[in-house]
Amino acid sequence: MHRTSLKNSLVCSIAISVSTLLISCTPCVTYTQMCDLIGGAAASVATSSSRTSVLEDPDTIIAYHGFSCAESDNRGTEDYLKLEESLEMPRYATKATVFLNGWHMNYQSSDHHVGGLGTMISNIRMEERTLKWQAAGVLADKNFDDGYRWCYFYTVLGWNPAKLDLAVDHKDGNCDNRSPAEANFFITDNKDTTTALSSFPSFLFNPDFASGKTVAVLPRGFGFKWSSECDTDHHLLQMALNLDHAETFAENGKKYKKGFLLELTPVPVPQPPPGNTVNQVDSGFVSWDTYAIIKDNDGRRGYGFGHIASGLGGKDVGLIQPPFSILPHEDMGVFGACLGEASGQKTEDVVVDNVPFEYALPMLTGWNLYYGCDDEHVTEVGTWLDEFHYDKSPGTPTGTLHYKVSSILRDKDGSPGHAFSHKVTILGFKPTSAVLAPDLVPFSPTGNGPFAFCRIEQDGKFLRVTVKNVGTGNAGASKTTVVFRDHPVTLDTPPIPAGASVDLLFPVPPSCFSPDCSFRITVDSEKQVSESNEGNNTVGGGCLG
Repeated sequence: MHRTSLKNSLVCSIAISVSTLLISCTPCVTYTQMCDLIGGAAASVATSSSRTSVLEDPDTIIAYHGFSCAESDNRGTEDYLKLEESLEMPRYATKATVFLNGWHMNYQSSDHHVGGLGTMISNIRMEERTLKWQAAGVLADKNFDDGYRWCYFYTVLGWNPAKLDLAVDHKDGNCDNRSPAEANFFITDNKDTTTALSSFPSFLFNPDFASGKTVAVLPRGFGFKWSSECDTDHHLLQMALNLDHAETFAENGKKYKKGFLLELTPVPVPQPPPGNTVNQVDSGFVSWDTYAIIKDNDGRRGYGFGHIASGLGGKDVGLIQPPFSILPHEDMGVFGACLGEASGQKTEDVVVDNVPFEYALPMLTGWNLYYGCDDEHVTEVGTWLDEFHYDKSPGTPTGTLHYKVSSILRDKDGSPGHAFSHKVTILGFKPTSAVLAPDLVPFSPTGNGPFAFCRIEQDGKFLRVTVKNVGTGNAGASKTTVVFRDHPVTLDTPPIPAGASVDLLFPVPPSCFSPDCSFRITVDSEKQVSESNEGNNTVGGGCLG
């Protein structure tokens, strides 16, 4: 790795950390030098590392959680830190992936401005029984001449494809932009914003994701850099990221961030969409917004941002995505009162009960770090997950997830302290009966209005009623009642699988038509079925005489 190139790249475009995630501002550095960091030989050696198994059901699934650290402390220009990692998987776990679950970095001496920082995981691949990947990180001021230590936290997931229906897409792509739709990263800047908060829409596409109920977006890395000019660094007041709610949806005509400084309209793939193309659901797409903030005391400065992720889809995937938002934090000013935040590392033990999956893992998908008063130098910064486990007794519908989340943001004297909030998305496998709940509704193929349910047959003698199960679980036998004016008629309703429906013929009392006939349909009228939604069981209808 050439130190001259590294110095130029950090002066100009401090990393979107690593591999793919780097923005260039010519003539400080060329795009080729940035993209040469994808793959290749890892030049760093881990100074400390640890990992342990955190979940295993033999012959089905296994998960490990760990961390590795490296240091750069040269005379003159520092190095990007880049590690080659590997883990031999059990024989049954022929499929595997790894995602980022935290980061932690600090300058080796004193405190400094920040020019850029980031962490990412790339080049994930299975070689026989061994999962291999690379991880890289950087922390630098504008001169990139201050030694630093960097750690990243990761979670490895391995599974038996004969036991779990999962499909992973953890390719990287590259910066040549010949196939930007195949890149699992984007690199961009916060142009067209009036605050430090930016929102970047992106997507993944993989045919293996089609017809799966859920696709999880797994975080793999991020990078920030000040981008107003090549030779720049600043104090830090706040840094935040939110990998927002993901959905199997692609919007026609929308421009998504993709690859190196590009925007793509993905519907349909691979041709540009004609004017009559509609939005697509469940066609191999997953899309989301990534929100980001980096700021000093100024309300807004230009910055570059990059993000890389993987997709994990399949019928056995489930997600719980807590609401989370980030907003710019402003300094208190001369006459303001500092927030009374404690100094030093903060750690929180979190317990999440009633998790409706056979297996579950936490993913750190959002975080917000800021000083309590105004912007400061930085000595140490990071947030990470550690010491987590999932408890679920066999045969029970839910389990309990435990995890520990930590954060740090400080300068050399540790004052003022920092504030911190986080979002942990629960990545679940094999939804239990608590998730697979039925939902019975009255249904008409002609619409939802009152007259749409007037399906009179046999010269007005019978009313046809369709009971549909729109839930995710099978419904047992139940009762359906139609009240014609003040005359109730109840019929037995057979079990209905998820997504299916049954038709019932209700005799219409002759007295109903005088001249019009009004009625009320109630499915599961005796509350025999435990449904995910008990508020949609009744509709009103009517027929003109």
